[in-house]
Amino acid sequence: MMLRIILCLSLLVGGYAFAETVARPAQELPLSTKAIFLDLEEHEEKVFAVGERGIILSSSDGGMSWSQIKSPVDVTLTGISFSSKTDGWIVGHESTILHSVDGGATWTINQYKPEEERFYMSVNFVNPLQGYVLGTDGELRVTEDGGKSWKLTILSVEEWYQNHLFAIEKLEKTALVVAERGGIFYSEDGLTDWQTVPSPYEGSFFGVNVIANQYLVFGMSGHLYLISPSSLEWTKIHTGTDQFLLDSVATSDNKRVLVVGRGGVILVLDDKGELVKAIEDPSRVDYTAVTVLGDSAYLASMAGGVQKMSLKQLTD
Repeated sequence: MMLRIILCLSLLVGGYAFAETVARPAQELPLSTKAIFLDLEEHEEKVFAVGERGIILSSSDGGMSWSQIKSPVDVTLTGISFSSKTDGWIVGHESTILHSVDGGATWTINQYKPEEERFYMSVNFVNPLQGYVLGTDGELRVTEDGGKSWKLTILSVEEWYQNHLFAIEKLEKTALVVAERGGIFYSEDGLTDWQTVPSPYEGSFFGVNVIANQYLVFGMSGHLYLISPSSLEWTKIHTGTDQFLLDSVATSDNKRVLVVGRGGVILVLDDKGELVKAIEDPSRVDYTAVTVLGDSAYLASMAGGVQKMSLKQLTD
């Protein structure tokens, strides 16, 4: 059983054993739009996609056309986040952090350390100065100076095992990290004193979002929960699916949240956190990422490329 699709993608780039000590730029490929993408992000009326072989794409016309952006690395890229109109961040395998100062038009290496044999799973900047990078073996890196320096904290449920960390979200001052094997970590200030939150099941959590002033967490076998940031109490949302749930996004009006996963599953929640619609694409494609721009949703999948769907059709 997979831990998460992005870990399986290490096979596409040869794994740890063949890491290069000097970064090689990604090849500009005519079929780059058919690559497997692991994260999508909307920024300044553009959609960005990052994924295998260091490929970075952007579309400024609602997904009608895509342009490959030069990337200084050819390793699998797993996450993208913008901290301001101009500053963007991408993370990936081989302890890679890329930085853009022109709204994603160009990218340079902020960090590349293949000798550390680490994968970064996701990145989330909550403002221009404060951001998080999550990785394998419990590694949480925090910057409070816009990426000039990073502080490392190791999170673990048990001393002998450091869970791989998959995602982080902030709600007011608090922050919640989700991880494999039921790992949940909570901080009242989003920076220090991380405490373990007992999980209602033993499986991994792959993502976290915010809805109805609560944390929305999801993972294996259709498990979807709300967690109160004040009491840390759990509320189970019955999804009617046993598919892995891998990513989520809120609509621009915050009235809906989409949760996507394997088997073509798309779940639609209302602003109270209640499930209002469950969709299963006939193709049964495994969705890896989702974002929203305007009245459209954009979904990446293991079939390759980015698919555009009408939000109205999805949510009505």
